[in-house]
Amino acid sequence: MQVTGHRHPFLIKYKVAFDNNGKILGAIFDIYANAGSSMDISCSMIERASFHVDNCYYIPNIRVNGYLCKTNMPSNTAFRGFGSPKAMLGAEAVIRDIASTLGKSYEEIATINLYKEGDLT
Repeated sequence: MQVTGHRHPFLIKYKVAFDNNGKILGAIFDIYANAGSSMDISCSMIERASFHVDNCYYIPNIRVNGYLCKTNMPSNTAFRGFGSPKAMLGAEAVIRDIASTLGKSYEEIATINLYKEGDLT
């Protein structure tokens, strides 16, 4: 168990467009997952990560590119979250970066971007 079957390490790169209030207008996410030396369950994991990258925030224009990177490391596998928790942290990084750029609080930016009743995912 110490040499195989770990969670997929992620690298998430993104570009985001937002207005002066911090409202997100659109985003592009590139999710890179270290799949290790074999596919294992990586396809299902990257698919689920792609579905959850917006977390609880409404992003009206979004593009998600998922990449499984074959490496010389042992094969990785999915656990309970199947990539979702790491992908959701990408959205949290976006919110924090917007807040930092605009000099506003994280809570203010998060609140104005939360899904509201009637928004579609």
